[in-house]
Amino acid sequence: MARAAHGSCEARRVTIEQPALAERCGLWVGAGLAPLTAAVSRARHARMFHPEGVVVRASTEPCAADPELRRVAERLAGPTLARFSSALWRGREWPDVLGAALRFGWDGEAGTQDLLLATIRFPWTMLLAPLATNYRSFLWNHYHAVSPFHVPGVGPAKLRLRSPRLSNGTESTRRQHFENAMRAGRAVFRLELRHLDVSALRRRWQPLAEITLLAPVDVDQGALRFSPFNDAAGLRPTGFVHAMRLAAYAASQRARPASEGASSGW
Repeated sequence: MARAAHGSCEARRVTIEQPALAERCGLWVGAGLAPLTAAVSRARHARMFHPEGVVVRASTEPCAADPELRRVAERLAGPTLARFSSALWRGREWPDVLGAALRFGWDGEAGTQDLLLATIRFPWTMLLAPLATNYRSFLWNHYHAVSPFHVPGVGPAKLRLRSPRLSNGTESTRRQHFENAMRAGRAVFRLELRHLDVSALRRRWQPLAEITLLAPVDVDQGALRFSPFNDAAGLRPTGFVHAMRLAAYAASQRARPASEGASSGW
């Protein structure tokens, strides 16, 4: 029987203290979208976005050279759960955005830190993102958190998951290619951080941690709830997109049967 992942129950009630203007706008938009996300999720019996996924166990190891970043990475180190998915289609490999949801501290008792990422670099590139995504491989694309985080000891920052750039040039399905790379030890991503409190010309991606995908894992996806507001490692979500997710995600989760899986998207 599939087992439930640690910390995978219904997301706790979350509020944003003293939201900035962008976050207030996100809360309003999310509240307006909630009825739509609920209706679509109810009709699909699944998430509005990312209805199907491949869940794998992984291991996270710090690789940061900067002392401040290494302290951040050490809070993420250890057993990790990852879910890779297609945003729109079920059972089809058609042009689409791909997503990666990560849960750090999966087997721990002190709580978890979740990150939700997608092959969308900025919110305003969302409609063009399927054209820029290699939808045949989970291992070719870089995944971005889109909205920023406040990171202890670092300040405001963006995060991305840098892929090993492995294309699927065979007749294998996307999942087969994914599993073959894991068996060969080649499915290794790098989590990177970019400071936002410096001038644009000085911003660069810096290594934070290496995430090695190990093997598919049998979990109860019906109990699995990813949320960027699971922030036990201190990476606190900020900005419009994160705020928008609060009401929209909650409405989607309430509207669909638990056996159909939980949210790494709406």
